[in-house]
Amino acid sequence: MLFTELPVLFYTYFAMDKRQIKTRISLYHAFGECLKEKDYADVSVEDILRQSGVSRSTFYAHFKGKDDLLESISRNIFAHVFSHSLKQESTHDFSSDSLFEYKHLFTHIFYHLRDDKELIKTILSSSCREVFLEELRKGIGPLVEKVVKDGIVPYDDIPLPLAILQTRERFVISFVYWFGNDCQESPETMTSYLFFK
Repeated sequence: MLFTELPVLFYTYFAMDKRQIKTRISLYHAFGECLKEKDYADVSVEDILRQSGVSRSTFYAHFKGKDDLLESISRNIFAHVFSHSLKQESTHDFSSDSLFEYKHLFTHIFYHLRDDKELIKTILSSSCREVFLEELRKGIGPLVEKVVKDGIVPYDDIPLPLAILQTRERFVISFVYWFGNDCQESPETMTSYLFFK
């Protein structure tokens, strides 16, 4: 998902007016630009305001602070990534596939993550990495639980909760590896690395 696609997403998930959407997009862009120049710990709200041109009062009408902004960006990315929609998009088309074909669903997720590659790489290289990864864990959790419970991932002699935890962390580790490798492998290859043969 690119920032140019955000208005549709905001209308869908947050029912915001155009002004609010424009403000959030501006702040999201500014946040990404600030992270390219400084580590997250060193980025101030003032830096974000200067980069975005948004006033302090408008910023605080939307967010409690930069941590809240980061969480909003993460939730926004993952709301779309984990929306369970297989519609045709500019970078891939799984629209003819069943939602329950897990291999395609995971591949679809990798495509969406790659669509936000530059922003995600910037976040992963900063001290806000763990906040972002925790949002990723929350987003992928329900799907991983379903895949394990449906027996797509064998877990033989270990307890179900441990199998779910291991599978979720396997996805997160694969994601971190992939972005550290500049997403060189295809989404299909990354899915095959997870657990599908």
